[in-house]
Amino acid sequence: MKLLEIPINTLVELQFYYMGERFKVGVGLLYKNAKAVYVSAIKNAGKTIPATHLFHVHLTYKTNEGLYIFKNVGLRSMSYNGQKLYVVQSDNEALIVDYRKSYRLYIGKNINAKIITESHTESLRCILKDISMNGMGILSNNQIDQKAKIEISFRVNKNNKETLTGMIIRVDEFKNGTGYQYACEFTEPNDTIGKFVAYQIEKMNKSNAAKRSEA
Repeated sequence: MKLLEIPINTLVELQFYYMGERFKVGVGLLYKNAKAVYVSAIKNAGKTIPATHLFHVHLTYKTNEGLYIFKNVGLRSMSYNGQKLYVVQSDNEALIVDYRKSYRLYIGKNINAKIITESHTESLRCILKDISMNGMGILSNNQIDQKAKIEISFRVNKNNKETLTGMIIRVDEFKNGTGYQYACEFTEPNDTIGKFVAYQIEKMNKSNAAKRSEA
């Protein structure tokens, strides 16, 4: 899919860094022409944020079939009919996250993780709870800075290791106060991990079906 194929009056999402933090904001795609689409500008404290203040901007578009991700789009500010808008441009095809392949696989293994912040990097022993094409669940007894990135090394097969970096998007504290669960989103969908997860789940389903037929 190309950016210009998104219908007018559709809700899309802008993902970006602003003042050192990562944000996701839903905006309306209001107009388009042969070169660009035009979306509602974002405000902070009642004032429109200039496009030049937003960095590493992605635009995402969700359908029932999947998620379309336009990475690092061009962005500039403009006014039209009294509205503050962003002009969004990209000549690239969208990355596609097929929901049918976005399975989550339970892992439950101890791992060594790197906790990366703007000021330092430290190693931490954690549990990789589960993993999918789009992210991973991490369990830890330690409280981790929610702005941190978590990096792990994940073996796909005996010859291939993937270095995965997830950004923390949600933190859940256990009710007994003994630890935390961190939902981490990959900076972009990992097709290799997606295929690995789909293969493992298919293998488990076949094994379970075989056991049921033997019973």
